[in-house]
Amino acid sequence: MSDVARWVAALSTLVGLGLSLGLNPALYAATTNVLAQNTRVAPRIGGMIVGLAVGATVLYFLLQTFDPTALVTAAETRATDAVRDARVDALAGALFLVGAVGVGGWKLREPKRPPRVATIAPRTRTWSYVALGLGCSVIGFTTLPIMYMTGRVTEGVTADPLLRIAAFVVFLVALAAPFAGLAGVWSFFPSAAARVNGIYARLARTDHRWLYTGVLAGAAVGCFVLALLPAR
Repeated sequence: MSDVARWVAALSTLVGLGLSLGLNPALYAATTNVLAQNTRVAPRIGGMIVGLAVGATVLYFLLQTFDPTALVTAAETRATDAVRDARVDALAGALFLVGAVGVGGWKLREPKRPPRVATIAPRTRTWSYVALGLGCSVIGFTTLPIMYMTGRVTEGVTADPLLRIAAFVVFLVALAAPFAGLAGVWSFFPSAAARVNGIYARLARTDHRWLYTGVLAGAAVGCFVLALLPAR
């Protein structure tokens, strides 16, 4: 009974770790984009999942050879120091301000953008989604700790290499499940997909340059305020 409880606890933890690794805004933004276009959904989402699985698998086996705790701690310390440095906030504010001025100036020089086609033509190839999944599963402050913990959990639950791999497969299934599930559910609602695709096309034709200018200017003001705060 203790073995069963240990496996249940380990597999539940691996499911949670898999879902956590997939919590990346870039992944969900790409998924939303693919579903809104409603074109070649399966190969593009599938390519992203393949990239995620390959990156996670490489890290899983790589992190069996060393403990990344010291590396992660050093990276977090440097990030904390950067957050507390007023010069970083001032520099970020200046960059946002330059972006706001650039976009605003573009809008003033060209008040009307050239007409665009009425439909959205998805030009992104499948390999780009593979690269996106690969990058999101490897690059980031949370990827190393998550994959290191995944390795520790699979090591702790059994000494059998094949069973460890089977446990890791559960992690991969949990990692892919949200994206595969969204794509699968989307295919059952073709009428809704067509309406969303039409809305997406209209939004893509809309001139958002003033909106971008306002967002960039607001971010610049926020950074300058942070730079001037005495307590950091």
